[in-house]
Amino acid sequence: MCVFNPEIDPMRVIQNLLFKAPALLCLVFATTVQAAEVRVFVAGAAKAAYDMLAPDYQRATGNTLRAEFDTVGALRDRVLAGAPVDVVMLSSAAVDALAQKGFVAAPMRSDVGIVVAGLAVKRGAPVPDISTEAALRQTLLSATTISHADGARGATSGLHFSKVIDAMGLREALAPRITVLPFGVDVIHGVANGTYALGVSQSSEIVPLPDVTFVGGLPAPYSLRTVYSVAAVGSSEAGQQLLRFMQSDAARAKFAAAGFAQP
Repeated sequence: MCVFNPEIDPMRVIQNLLFKAPALLCLVFATTVQAAEVRVFVAGAAKAAYDMLAPDYQRATGNTLRAEFDTVGALRDRVLAGAPVDVVMLSSAAVDALAQKGFVAAPMRSDVGIVVAGLAVKRGAPVPDISTEAALRQTLLSATTISHADGARGATSGLHFSKVIDAMGLREALAPRITVLPFGVDVIHGVANGTYALGVSQSSEIVPLPDVTFVGGLPAPYSLRTVYSVAAVGSSEAGQQLLRFMQSDAARAKFAAAGFAQP
């Protein structure tokens, strides 16, 4: 409800509004210009860390993150094919491949941690011994069901595990018990809900999930340690800003909480 106050000069109010209007418009325009949409490609092993970091970044900058998730190989190939993206969170080897083709400049990347290929069981289930090659063999042969991500689609841990069981001579024995899923996160959720007794994935896809237990990394000579990097693709200022955010101490703490060891 508007109440008339005889002590207020209507013309002075109008003059003040007209005087302030340009400043208000500038403020609105500046806010609009400063906000940006940042396109990010995130490999499965980095998804949990990304999910922890994205809200902090968006609150701090006002920018909006638009993330797409897939395997390392699939995302690498999409960038090489010219897909529009500002930042990638991929294995260091995949970022190397992008750099060799000129998609990433040397200063525009940063290693964020190391993940290891390992096993997961449902929380509360007995934790098997995989400390040696013999112990791993026994654990795999004793498992009723095993799942891993699809190496043919570029899943790092899935491709590696497929080579491991071939090297151990267990392909024929384990084939009826193995289910291949598109992504490592699908594998670990399957372990969490009891569909699979053992899941093979990266440590960063296992550690953050409260309903599973990280058994440990695969033992020598089958261990696999993968360095992950964040890199800005192209020259967008918003992409470079996100890269700087990912290099902060606070971001590194989130990567550690998501199962990344420091490189």
